[in-house]
Amino acid sequence: MKKTSILLFVLMVSIKSFSISDKIKLGITVSPGISWMKPTGKEINNGVAGLGLQYGLKFEYYFKDQNYAISSGLFGGIDGAGLHGRDTFTSLAGGKSVLERYNINYFMIPAYLKLKTNPIKSKYIVFGELGFQNVFNVSARANYDNPMTPPGSTSPLLISKENILRDGNDVQKLISGFKYHIYDFRLSVGGGFEYIINDKTTVFFAVHYHNGFVTTMNDAAVNPKSDAIVARNVLFTFGAMF
Repeated sequence: MKKTSILLFVLMVSIKSFSISDKIKLGITVSPGISWMKPTGKEINNGVAGLGLQYGLKFEYYFKDQNYAISSGLFGGIDGAGLHGRDTFTSLAGGKSVLERYNINYFMIPAYLKLKTNPIKSKYIVFGELGFQNVFNVSARANYDNPMTPPGSTSPLLISKENILRDGNDVQKLISGFKYHIYDFRLSVGGGFEYIINDKTTVFFAVHYHNGFVTTMNDAAVNPKSDAIVARNVLFTFGAMF
């Protein structure tokens, strides 16, 4: 969190040194919240929630009358989520249910249509956003609460901070064909309000819901069409635009 705070401070200082036109605004945001994985089939019983976070640089290009804009940027993100009740893992764990936890780090490029009201009492603006996110996973670690015995072995294997983006990882020893994907496409919807500080600067708060459409992982025992696992999160965004 200390490194994140320093990065946001540097971005703020850099942004304020630019000369931004009425059509273009730059800003910084941080968005804490919750994330979870949603199983859509019968192979896995439940998704488990964890910490979600996005932070970075935001870009807005406004059209006529400043009431609508195209919004994008470059963001880092963290998803902490998990699964519980995978049938295959239960058998490998000697009948015990295994809690799977995943910590994902990614960078994200969004594309939103932003709609804004005219100023209310000269200080407040209400807005809504609709669009999508391109998510690129750069790190994915797995932690399981019970050891499991791989097929053909007699030694239990405990999954701890395992890099599941690496070929030949320990999870692949447990389940044939296991793969965690590096790309996700998420539909996004949200809204909030801005507070006008001066002609060039506003601060804002918003709530966004992001729904993944690409299955995050699959293996030889699961049909990704009928037993997909998708990522979802709800984030509370705080930011400033210049």
